[in-house]
Amino acid sequence: MRGAGLHAEEDNTSAEHLLPQDVLSSFEVINVAAPMVRYSKLPFRQLVSRYEAHITHTPMLLAQEFSRSAIARDADFSTNGEERGTFTMSEARPASAAQELDPSPEARSKLFTGRKRRVRGNMIAQFAANDGTQLADAAELVKPWVDGIDLNCGCPQKWAYHEGIGCALLRKPELVAELVRTTKQRVGWDFPVSVKIRVDQDLQLTNQLVRTAITAGADWITVHGRTRHQSSSGYPVDLDAIAFAVSCAKGDVPVVANGDVFTWEEAEETRRRCGVKGVMSARGLLANPALFAGYEKTPIAALSEFVDIATDTGLIFPLFHRHMAYMLEAHLGKKRDRMYFNSLNSHAGVIDFLDDMGFSGASAPTGLQHDLERIL
Repeated sequence: MRGAGLHAEEDNTSAEHLLPQDVLSSFEVINVAAPMVRYSKLPFRQLVSRYEAHITHTPMLLAQEFSRSAIARDADFSTNGEERGTFTMSEARPASAAQELDPSPEARSKLFTGRKRRVRGNMIAQFAANDGTQLADAAELVKPWVDGIDLNCGCPQKWAYHEGIGCALLRKPELVAELVRTTKQRVGWDFPVSVKIRVDQDLQLTNQLVRTAITAGADWITVHGRTRHQSSSGYPVDLDAIAFAVSCAKGDVPVVANGDVFTWEEAEETRRRCGVKGVMSARGLLANPALFAGYEKTPIAALSEFVDIATDTGLIFPLFHRHMAYMLEAHLGKKRDRMYFNSLNSHAGVIDFLDDMGFSGASAPTGLQHDLERIL
């Protein structure tokens, strides 16, 4: 677990440091980068924070391993003073009934014309756990470096289900409540704890889980609009089910919607249809880290920025290569270019490829040639 000079970035010194739930409650448009196995590590979080991702997450961490092993902590968690963004955000102001019902961009924009405030972003550590003591131990260790933790109740992988974590908790509301309560009692009731869930085929069980988690002290709920049996590739997100979960919260805590957000327009549609404060994206951000800033595909400057961040943080090549492949997908129209890129086996090779293709990112803070010189 690494953390050097947290909160030391100059741009953050004049920004308000709000709790994540207060950010979600105070502003109408909140963009959230999802926890992603392998991918949502420090370099990617730092990149998306430059492009309007207000709240970011670590990959899912196993609370048992994290709390017991310094080696696991060092391998799985790192942060720095530059990864959180700083954002100028408009307070939400009360809308008329007519504005709420009008889906047009002109009407919607009138909801976001409140007082502007400069706000620092938030970073959340997500944990998988089924034991309150282990989750509290992990939260206590990571607390100085993060803005809150999230309890994963949504991982659908078979190994996680058999271990009694992730989706295995969806029909165990009392265990979820015990996990939240035990953690709060250990690290403080003012320390943010959220819960990320999937919807249930029986929506009354979703209602029971949401209400129980809130009663136990959860500060916000994130809802993925698929059941544990529905894959992201095989089933569309159920926005009506998310909207039902939002109604279950009864306004007691904010709710974040997750699922099938690949464009800014889809983010706005999700916000409108579900009545949520925040929208989370996973696969959409992998392909386009600037999605929330309104870009249709990864801007060239972001490619160069990611090279710079990855070089600074020592991101291992396989993960660096995979990230770049996702970001370049919309740029590489020719099969031979994609095949050649996939054959590359070094940071230097990727940087040369980007330069040869004209993706040198002249508008980015540092040039690719500089990064190549540092690697060599």
